[in-house]
Amino acid sequence: MRYSLGLPEAAGRRYWLVETASLPEHEVLRRFYEAVESPAFRWLYEGTTHDALKDAGPILLDVTEAPAFLAEWLDAWGDLASVVIDAPLPIGEMQAHLAGFVTARLEPEGEGLLRFHEPMVLHLLLGEGLLSRAYRSAMLGSGSRWHWPICRCHDGWLFESAASGQAEVGSAPLPVTLTAETVGRLSGLQQLTRLMPVLAEALDRHALHGDDDSISTLWRELEHYWHGVIAQRLPVRKAVQALAEAERDAASLHEFRARMQRLASTE
Repeated sequence: MRYSLGLPEAAGRRYWLVETASLPEHEVLRRFYEAVESPAFRWLYEGTTHDALKDAGPILLDVTEAPAFLAEWLDAWGDLASVVIDAPLPIGEMQAHLAGFVTARLEPEGEGLLRFHEPMVLHLLLGEGLLSRAYRSAMLGSGSRWHWPICRCHDGWLFESAASGQAEVGSAPLPVTLTAETVGRLSGLQQLTRLMPVLAEALDRHALHGDDDSISTLWRELEHYWHGVIAQRLPVRKAVQALAEAERDAASLHEFRARMQRLASTE
């Protein structure tokens, strides 16, 4: 399954790459040290061209022996950019692997920081397959599974997952190259998080948590709606409210999708 209500069971070592910038300084480490007897962690940007940002950037935690810590704080901080990774690598090798993808060649602008740990970005690059097969395989790593939180439903977080095969060994020249089309779709998607409560309500109301195709279709329609909001320079708050009202007032999923399409073209 591409989507699951709740975090799938661990396979191999389990790591949590989580954003820290919006929390009090060292809050993640403080909580980690309180809960774990022998905490192991690495700063994602350490040793990269973005090393100066390391203390304010994402942190990689080895949570293999700390499922209770992960469950508690993933629930509390689920709105932060983060991804859970099951992989056979020790933490030092895991950080080095991930660090290779923090810089990307963005066509046609040039090189820049790639915040690949954001669920919106992971959805497009790994979930929707905007990365080439070689780059996707290289990013995931051999024998690994990645899981990222999408939205908070009534019964918990909905996760999207991507996996590589045990024998799959990907290699591609770094930095990763993102086409102009991909860059365009990524543009503004950080704000798409504002629509995730609407997605969650639609999934709960129509019991779609286990329907991969319906979730993916709804996501694409939400993305289309959001790009329409950006293109027309509409007030963000008004656009979010209009869509939430459309979902609430629609008598069926079909009616909601039809209303969303009309809003995207007439708002």
